[in-house]
Formats: sequence, C-alpha cells, structure tokens
Amino acid sequence: MRLLASIGIATLLVDYALGACTGMNAADSGACPVSQCASLVDDFSSNDTLASSGTSTQPSNAQFVSELSPDYASITGDGLTLSLVKSGSGYKGSTVYFTKWIEYGVITARIRTGSATPGVISSLQLQDESGTSIDMDWVGNSPNSVQANYYTENQLELSQATSASLSSNPASSFTIYKIVWLPDSLTWYANGFAVRTVNRMDTWAEGEQRFKYPSSASRLSFSIWSASDASNPGLTQQWAGTIPSTSTETQFSMTIARVQVDCYTNTTDAAKSSASPQSSASNDSSFVSPKSVTEVDLSNFGLSSQESTSSLSSSTMSTEGSGNDLSRWLAEQDTPSGARPYLDSN
Repeated sequence: MRLLASIGIATLLVDYALGACTGMNAADSGACPVSQCASLVDDFSSNDTLASSGTSTQPSNAQFVSELSPDYASITGDGLTLSLVKSGSGYKGSTVYFTKWIEYGVITARIRTGSATPGVISSLQLQDESGTSIDMDWVGNSPNSVQANYYTENQLELSQATSASLSSNPASSFTIYKIVWLPDSLTWYANGFAVRTVNRMDTWAEGEQRFKYPSSASRLSFSIWSASDASNPGLTQQWAGTIPSTSTETQFSMTIARVQVDCYTNTTDAAKSSASPQSSASNDSSFVSPKSVTEVDLSNFGLSSQESTSSLSSSTMSTEGSGNDLSRWLAEQDTPSGARPYLDSN
C-alpha cells in the first residue's frame, strides 16, 4: 500500500512539474524532449520573459511558460511570483516551466518559498518524460528546512529525501539554491553548502540491471501547490500536512528573484551506458578514468574554497566517463571576478 501511495504522489508531482510535454504554445520549445539546453541568467526584470498558455499572443523571447489555468504566475517587483490562491473550499496553484530541455548542468535560483503553513508545498524540479525527477521541496510543516530528493520512472520514495536545516525561514527571506547535475554525480546546495550528494555508481539496481540515476533530458519547473486537496494520496498529506481549516489566508506566494542555467553536454555518452559498475570501465571503449571535482572546479560553480571544502566533507564527487569533456565544460564556467556576483551573494 505504501508503494502504491508513493506512486500516487509521484504521479501528482509529475502533474505539477511536467504537465505539457508536447509543447504548450509558440513560446515553448516544441515536442518532448527535442529542444537543447540554452544557458540563461534571468532576473525577471522584463514581463516578456514569461508567457502564459492561456494567451494567444506570446512574447517571442519568453524563457518561461505558465501552464495552469487560472494563471496565478506573474512578474512582480521581487521577481517571478507564483501564487497559491484560495478557490471555493480549496486552493489553486501555479507551475512555470523553462522553455528548454536540460541534460546535465547547473541550476541556481534565489528563492523565497510560499510554504508558510502546513499543507503548502513549494518546489524546484527537473523532470523527464518518464517521471524521473530531481527535486528541491519546501513543505510548510517543516519550517526552516529544504528537502533534496530524486527518483526514477515515478518510483518515488519519500523516505529517501534528505532534509537540511536553514539558518532562516525560507518563506520569509531569500536563499540561494543550486543543483549540480553531472553525468556521474548529483549535488544539491543551499547557500553554498552541500545538502546531499548522490554518485551514479552507487545507484546500480542489480535486479533491474540499470542505474537508477537521472540521465535524460529534463524540464526545469517551479511550482507551488496544496497538499490539502481531498484527491491527493494520504501519504502526501502525511508528508506535507494540510492547510488548517481555520486559516484565514487566501493566498500564498513563492518568488524566484533570479535563476541561472549553465548547460553541460557529455559527448562521450558513456554516462548513459546500461552496463553494470563492474563492467562499465572494461567494456565501454569511451570510458575515461574518473576525474575528481576539486575545490577549483567547484569554484567555477560559484562556490568559495571554504564552501567547497565544507561541501565535500561527507562525500566526494566524481565524474566517470566524462573526462576531458567535463574538464572543458568546467573551465568554460570560469568567468572573471565579479562577472557573476549573484552566485556568491544572499
């Protein structure tokens, strides 16, 4: 029963994070998952960066698309704001998608969540067409924390999420979050410190003869939604709580002040091999000896040496199968001092 409930939650999360795989409007990138990643820095200073699926005329340079109707996403003075609005006896939420597909890279976002009360969920997700997902979630019944999780093909297991405490309430102040998704390692950060690291080699499922690791082109989305809806699986409400029936709040808002996407493409394709960990090095002609991601490499992602050392204290990130491709890409992320002040500021 728990597995069925988990699948139900995974399906629900897919509904909120990947609702229109086949192209939503003129601003969208087209059929799933065709479009290539495009690096981006957006502080949402222009209304033209956001399109709505409910509008016939779309800005040609829109980077994000609001999918749900009614549309409660807008550009405000603080950035991209997604709202959860009371509607009758329930609440209607918001989901916004990046118009490109991402296959490995670094996602950095400065976010103030809307999860100010139990039952309200704010999410940052990367999700492919099969339901494989990389998540950062904020739930109102766990204040001052962020949850880092991933799952493959809708096989969600909430117990594998890692929760990290934050120094301030994420619903009342902005925090910088980062996902570093490489062919052989995946790390979630909050304000420069690693919340969790998963190495692809550790995800081998012998019974299924595959790595249970995100490795397909995925869609970036931001969303805010309510766990209180009666149609949600019971486990969803156990996880996130429910909005109190006595609540007088009619709206909860999540704001993204700035988002940065740095794309990475591994031309060797070795990381997508289905070979077992024992055989991949010997059988894959494109295999290159692992290259550790050092403090210098991490500085290219906007982390200071001190933050990098802290981040690596519990686990080491490695990049099997990427070799010079990764080295080149990491080098390309290095920019002159001051070129990306956003990454190192709160």
